[in-house]
Amino acid sequence: MSGDEVIVTLVSLAVGPVAWAVWLLRARVARHVRRGGTLDVIAGALAVAALLIMTVLRTVASFDVVDDLRYQFMYLVLGLAWLRGAQAGFNVAGLSARDDVVERNNRAAAIALAGALIGAALCYAGGNIGDGPGWWVVVFSAGLSTLTSLVLWLLLTFFSSIADAIAIDRDRASGARLAGFLIALGLVLGRGVAGNWESGQQTVADFTHALPTAVIILAAAIAVERVARPTPDRPQGALFALGVAPALVYLAIAAAGVAALGWPA
Repeated sequence: MSGDEVIVTLVSLAVGPVAWAVWLLRARVARHVRRGGTLDVIAGALAVAALLIMTVLRTVASFDVVDDLRYQFMYLVLGLAWLRGAQAGFNVAGLSARDDVVERNNRAAAIALAGALIGAALCYAGGNIGDGPGWWVVVFSAGLSTLTSLVLWLLLTFFSSIADAIAIDRDRASGARLAGFLIALGLVLGRGVAGNWESGQQTVADFTHALPTAVIILAAAIAVERVARPTPDRPQGALFALGVAPALVYLAIAAAGVAALGWPA
């Protein structure tokens, strides 16, 4: 490993798994947080995210990564650090791990945050698929997909009341819908940046092919929110009918879009 790769690994180790462990431990021992519950949801999402990333690194990542445990470790901890950084974007979209999950023990927010973490992990994992010259390629590709996902999330927040439904109404069905929306975006946009590296310009051009499916998912989510959002007569929606079912629809659209794009070259 080169000098810059060692530095990236050490910084990512501190910002990623170490910082996550400290955050979970502090939240666990806080007096106002029950043992289990919302924190278990977040811990489970982090485990799933790490498994997704590691699976990609061991199977379809660059040729010099799939056979080298050192590089697999580097890109895994970089991915966990990526998720820590992504939290800043979650805050902008109205979902706070500290305020909503830890301090308020909001289960709806925990479900949404779990989906946000897995969605961001899929965006990052997609940036690792294919051969490339170095870690900066992964950062460029993952940044493109993650930022696009955040923009689409902000548009959903602007055109619907889903943020308030989760943070204020604590509607678990809304949390499940948002989780499905973000995971679906992660699948599509992660696929959009997957493939062998040629240039930044070519990566952006290839990425645009994934945008139509992402926009369809956004349009579907906006339409669903108009009928599924909490109301005074229905402050808590049915978890499966108004939460899980729409999330599965978003995932089905994403799967169809990924299948239409085919395996990255």
